[in-house]
Parts: sequence; structure tokens; C-alpha cells
Amino acid sequence: MMEKTCVHRILTLFPNAIVRKLLLMVIFILVFWLIYLASKDHTKFLLHLRNPIILKQWSIFKKFPSSETIQNRTVSPTETELKIREILEKMDQLIPPRPFTHLNATTSAAHSVVTILNPQDMYCSGDQLDVLLEARDHLGQRKEYGGDFLRARMSSPSLKAGASGKVTDFNNGTYLVSFTLFWEGQVSLSVLLMHPSEGASALWRARKQGYDRVIFMGQFFNGTSQVLSECGLTLNSSAELCQYLDARDQEGFYCVKPPHIPCEALTHMSTRNRHISYLSKEEWRLLHRSNIGIEMMKNFASINVLPCNTLKYFDHHGTGVFKTHILLDVERHILIQWRKHSHPFVTQQRFSLKDENYIPREIDQVAGDKDTAIVITIGQHFRPFPISIFIRRAINIKKAIERLFLRSPETKVILKTENTREVHQNAEMFSDFHGYVQNLILRDIFVDLNVGIIDAWDMTIAYFSNNVHPPDYVIANQIGIFLNYIC
Repeated sequence: MMEKTCVHRILTLFPNAIVRKLLLMVIFILVFWLIYLASKDHTKFLLHLRNPIILKQWSIFKKFPSSETIQNRTVSPTETELKIREILEKMDQLIPPRPFTHLNATTSAAHSVVTILNPQDMYCSGDQLDVLLEARDHLGQRKEYGGDFLRARMSSPSLKAGASGKVTDFNNGTYLVSFTLFWEGQVSLSVLLMHPSEGASALWRARKQGYDRVIFMGQFFNGTSQVLSECGLTLNSSAELCQYLDARDQEGFYCVKPPHIPCEALTHMSTRNRHISYLSKEEWRLLHRSNIGIEMMKNFASINVLPCNTLKYFDHHGTGVFKTHILLDVERHILIQWRKHSHPFVTQQRFSLKDENYIPREIDQVAGDKDTAIVITIGQHFRPFPISIFIRRAINIKKAIERLFLRSPETKVILKTENTREVHQNAEMFSDFHGYVQNLILRDIFVDLNVGIIDAWDMTIAYFSNNVHPPDYVIANQIGIFLNYIC
């Protein structure tokens, strides 16, 4: 009776027949809609009526929660994903699979033939000296394909001078090695066979498999006690995970969630290597220390370079560790800050996560101006993991630099390439071959961006340092190049 009275009163407010018909139609549709919703999910419907604020969250489109695992999404490839695929395809073409049947069929430093092209009685500083290398196997047979990982270097120990040589692979078993004679005096030439093409191919195949070569242990604090839990760039676990995601840049890191402890309680991280390999025993023989870094020019005498031209040189100067460092010169208004990059950071020492941040996020916090310079370096800590992790990080860094240039085009940005390291330390995980590949990828990604380059890769080859933490005089040279960019 009350419903009829209510409708009657509403109708008397609208004497016009057409308006009344339209009003009745709207009321009918509204009632029908409410009945339909109630029949679909009575409980949920009543809950929404009792909590009207929740209605603001309704949407006809599905929204992915922030905790959703990045690598498990089934969405269309993003621009970043497409770029990663493009670079991987390029590297697959550069490092194709090589047949490997026996050690004797791989490149031999002793049997390969090295010849100086157009030898001269006198060389001048500034001249180019070319060497032709013909690769042969351990049976003396000519190799018919390229891909050997070579390292060329010229040096004068008495002058404490060195420079790398440029290697051109003709992909038919021959290589051209070019040296620029930068200084005068006695100069020694060197071409090292770091890995035969079969070894390089095996390393590249293994690099693309698995995230489990390094064990990450996260330290969670619960009041005064602490709990350790396994973490990683990806985890194959059915347990509940803490997911530390950067949704914008599609970066992810995960930990198994300790019982009754919030994910926000993660404060520290430590790592150790897991004894796992994706190489066969035969392939590991190629990576034995006796087969890495073999000299191919051992019978060549040093050459004498004369001061035919006048060249100008400059000195270089520098420092660094794991924790954040700040240097301040109040009088000259100079502020210098050094910070490590975020996951993956591989070290046996425990390090803090309290001020952890990805490089792109750090760049986004820089206002930038003509008096600001940023130096970025990544590489060594990415070597044990699939190359897509490195590519994604490099792309995200490039995007952050592009955003920085939009708001402050006068800011100076400099990339420092990774350096060489110990040649006999777990070649599958840390071989300089991985650094070489990452160096190529980094240059490809940043080729069209106006940034400076500190070529630490080239410098450490020249100095033959072979140390993941190069000596002070090498670091000094890198700092010198940095100062040359900003002064």
C-alpha cells in the first residue's frame, strides 16, 4: 500500500503524460536492475549496500593488483619486452650455436697462425699496425667459422703504458687485429685466446638458462629477533611470497614470506653461489684454467716506435666501495655522492636494504642542471643471471635518462662500462665473455642518446689488470676521463 501511495505522489508531481511515462520506465529499469544484481550475488550485493564507499572501486575493467607476479602476466608485449627480444635476436646471430664434439676440434692458440701485415722497419707513434690471425684447431686444421673470444693488447711495461687492440671477426676462421701505436719506445703486442668459439657458444647458451646460480638470503626483523628467508629475482615456490615490484619499470624481486612477519620487515640481504651448472663436462674442459687466456703471439719480438709525430696526453685520477659515500666541499659548492645499484647485488658481505633503490628511480629524483653530472655503471653483478635482466635494467635506465633530459637537457650523463676480472674464477658465472656481451648490449641500447662513455672495459684490457676491483692507478684513469667530461 505504501509503494502505491509513493508512486501516486510521484506521478502527481508530473502531470504531463509523456514525462510520467518516461519516469515509470526509469523506475521499472532501476527495479529490474536491483533484482538482477541481488539474484547474481545476494550476499555481496547486500555488503555493497551496507558499505557504499566500496562502490567507488567498482570497474568493468580488471585491474591487476600490485602484488601480481610480473613474469607470470599474460599481457601483450610492452615496448621494453619487444626491445629485449630484438637485442636477444641480435646476440643470437652474433653468437650462434657451434658444433662441439671434442677438444681437439676447438681453436688452438699454439697451432693458429699470426702474421703482421705490411711489416715495416720503422713505425711512428700514431701509426696503425695490423695483424692477421688464422685460427686452427689442435690437429692443425683450418677453422671454417669465427666466434673465438679474443683479447688484444699492446704494452710498454717500462712506461707503465698499455692499450687494447681492435678485433674484427670475418666469420670464416680469420681475424684482423689492429693496434694504434699511441706512444714511442719498445712496444709488445699480445693476442690472447680467452675462449674458443665453442666455449663462447656454450657460455651464451648457459647464460640464457636459470636464475638459480646465486642464493639470496633475506633478513627479516621481528621485534628483537631476526628470521632468514630465501629470496631471488624469481622463486619456484608454492609458499606465500613477498613481492617487491616496480610496476612502472617491470622490475621484480621476491622473498619467501616468513610466518607472521610482514614483508616490510626485510632489512638486509646476503648471497652465496649455488653449485649448479648448465654446461656439460666436455664444455667445462674448455673453461679449465689451462685453456683460458692463452697467448697467440708468444714468438713475436717487441717493435720500436719512434717519435715521428708530437702527441699530447693528460693524466687521470679516483675511488669507491659498497655503502653510500658523500663528499662535500662547502666553499666551492661541490657535492659528490656514490651509491650501489639495487638487486641483483652479489657479494658475500652483508649489505643494507634500508636505502635501497633502482637506478632509474634514483635518476628520477635528480632535478638536474648544467652543474650536475651523473655516472652510471652496471654489469658484474648481472653476469650470473639470464641476460634479459641486464637488458631490462639498461632499457629502464635509458628511459629515466630521457626523462631527465626532458626536464634538464644540460645535465651531463656518463656511462662507465664494466671492467674485466679474474679469468680463472667460475667461468660459467663470471667469465669476461658475459661482460663482453653486456658491453655490446649497453652500447646498442644507448647508441642514440647523448651520453659520455668511460670505457673501463678497454682500459682494464690495456692494463691487463684482470681484477674485479682494479688497482688504484686504473681507477685514477677512469676518474680522469670523468673530469675531462665535466670540466
